[in-house]
Amino acid sequence: MGERGYDRAYDRGVRLVAGGLAALVFLFLIAPLVVLVVSSFNAAGSMAFPPSGLSLRWYADVLGSPDWQVSFRLSGLLVLLVVPTTVVIGTLAAYGLAQGSFPGRRLLQGLALSPLMVPEIIIALGLLYYFHGIGLINSVPGLWLAHSLVALPFVVRAVTVSAAQLDPALERAATSLGAGRARVFFTVTLPLLRPGILAGAILAAVTSLGEVAVTALVAGANTTTIPLRIFSAVQYQLDPSMAAVSTLLMAASVVVMVVADRFARISEAL
Repeated sequence: MGERGYDRAYDRGVRLVAGGLAALVFLFLIAPLVVLVVSSFNAAGSMAFPPSGLSLRWYADVLGSPDWQVSFRLSGLLVLLVVPTTVVIGTLAAYGLAQGSFPGRRLLQGLALSPLMVPEIIIALGLLYYFHGIGLINSVPGLWLAHSLVALPFVVRAVTVSAAQLDPALERAATSLGAGRARVFFTVTLPLLRPGILAGAILAAVTSLGEVAVTALVAGANTTTIPLRIFSAVQYQLDPSMAAVSTLLMAASVVVMVVADRFARISEAL
């Protein structure tokens, strides 16, 4: 075997090792989700894997429970409030930070992403003291503001990726044809930012649906979201209904992401 043969064998070995390591990492990441989904169909009254039998009783219990219905409605309402709020603010902020040139731009970029750099429990404590003083504890507006604060940096980051790829010549061309600044923004800029906006919207929705740390300190008995109810329930009883709720949330998230990527290629902005 010549030197070229040894090189090919070495490259093949490296690819096999790298592929094996990647497969192990993927398996490590996906295994808990597979166990969770399979356990949600367990016929027995306790979490067990593999399940002793298959049943849909836990999905029926969850969907028929008044307490879970209240939590589903509240979490859905928060998503409907948080997504447009963070998309509007995040899109304007990302566009200005990516395309603008003004003193303090880097400082504002760091400020916009600062919630990602601070542990959520610290943000939760700050919001607890602040909201307690202005009477927003155990209220929908308080949860709306808290979830928006946590989700906003994800929107800014996603839209910034699309904004950084904008070609200024397209906007100048529209302006030279007589379009005003507002018309250029809505007819030229926003369509080009669509992948980042959709990606940011999905990230904001997922962040709101899964938020626990901030919600636990800001919410109350009348504002129990789905994650908070799961967190409270597993401390006393671990049954497959928790897995059923988690599976429903995962299925909804996957469907939304697949559909959005199909029409807007949001994977390019993630």
